[in-house]
Amino acid sequence: MSLYEIHYVSRTSEQARLKEQQQNILKALQGLSITTKLQQQQEADRLLSRKHLPTTQLHSLSLDAWFPTRYLDVAVECRPYTPYVPETGIDSMTSTTCSSDSNSILTRQRTTSTSSTTSFFSEKDTDVKIEIEERDQYGFKRPVQWIEPRLLQEFDTKYKHTLRKQTKSWNKLFDNNDRQWPTLCSELSRYVRYGVPQNIRAKAWMHYSGANIKMKQNEGVYQSLTSKTDRNEYATIIERDLYRTFPNHPLFGSEETDTKIPMLRRILTAFSIYNTDIGYCQSLNFLAAFLLIIINDEEQVFWLFVTTIQDYFPTDMFNKTMQGAQIEQTVLMMMVYEKLPGVWSKISNKKCFWECEQTDSLPAITLVTSHWFLTMFINILPVETVLRIWDCFFIGEGYKVLYQVALTIMKLNEKVIWDAQDSIDTIQILQNMPRRLIDCHEFIKSVFSPHGIAFDITIQEINRKRDLFRNRKTQRQN
Repeated sequence: MSLYEIHYVSRTSEQARLKEQQQNILKALQGLSITTKLQQQQEADRLLSRKHLPTTQLHSLSLDAWFPTRYLDVAVECRPYTPYVPETGIDSMTSTTCSSDSNSILTRQRTTSTSSTTSFFSEKDTDVKIEIEERDQYGFKRPVQWIEPRLLQEFDTKYKHTLRKQTKSWNKLFDNNDRQWPTLCSELSRYVRYGVPQNIRAKAWMHYSGANIKMKQNEGVYQSLTSKTDRNEYATIIERDLYRTFPNHPLFGSEETDTKIPMLRRILTAFSIYNTDIGYCQSLNFLAAFLLIIINDEEQVFWLFVTTIQDYFPTDMFNKTMQGAQIEQTVLMMMVYEKLPGVWSKISNKKCFWECEQTDSLPAITLVTSHWFLTMFINILPVETVLRIWDCFFIGEGYKVLYQVALTIMKLNEKVIWDAQDSIDTIQILQNMPRRLIDCHEFIKSVFSPHGIAFDITIQEINRKRDLFRNRKTQRQN
């Protein structure tokens, strides 16, 4: 047999093995969903009948499309951690029912005590009507299915004070710099971690990311690209994803003239022409749509979108092979192995990291964490928390902040994960718990704390690990 034939046969065999492995994981997860669906639907109907629990349409995160999974109740094990909602008001919640439809990654019921109470809200609050706006200032529905309205209202009141202090601090910073943008330095990083005021956020992202320069250097290019969008091979796929992006958001729910669906369509199709190596893939729609919510200028959004994908993300993160996304998850899992050995033991069923890496069989939790990276935590964390992360991403911290955030989430839930029944239980925890991290200020402080789990992470360390795993993967394929 020739060397070519040996290589061809071995590679074909490896691809078949990986495909079979993926199918086995999917079958196991789907099996969990099927066996509990009827029981959970009955429980969901009962919970939705309660007057104080709003009736909401459940969406699922399928493996084919990036939809957020929503559950009726969440576990309470996160209570010791300050970035989550405080204990007050949820003391009576002693059990939890997590449910989704048959397309979700998993479904399971977990009982933490013998009590029959499954309501998210405290029984003592049943007769108290809390007035709270249905949507936040960005147009997203408030997460009342996750967090008690009273706690949302308390946080809003507290955070308004933080925003006032934030604005005063930035005004002082500009005064000290002759009303010019300060240069990147440790002092600026401290201000950014405290949050960028909403009225200058779009300009700050454009300036510090380099998107402003890119737009000026390519004057007229975007207009030229949009004139070619009718001849695009990705048009059908993009059209399908437009209404899947933020289906409950008023700016993306329909084709009406006052929505941003036409803008999103033009940006995505223009990008697929501009960057032919990537073209289009799912998750890009979320990044572009989120930018459109923060920035009103369509051309600015396009160039910031281009800058984000081409200058911040790894080169092959969004290409057809998605090899970059796989490498990023390998790097993240190695960091979990090094920094959170107890968590690694649980999610890997006590396997050695290098055994998993050598056989390309990373833990199933990467189905969740890959979504974190590809969408930069959109639909994972509360909106205000996402914005604070993006502030750091564009101004000084760069891509490494995604690793820091991911590891911090795992660290905050470390004890809960230790108590999980198995790796599937861990997936549930990491799907559910981030949605309750409404105290963005405390969470960012945890991310950048000198005593935090991810404080010492550098982009140099990330790059070394990337190169290591790329080389090892190449050697296995040769």
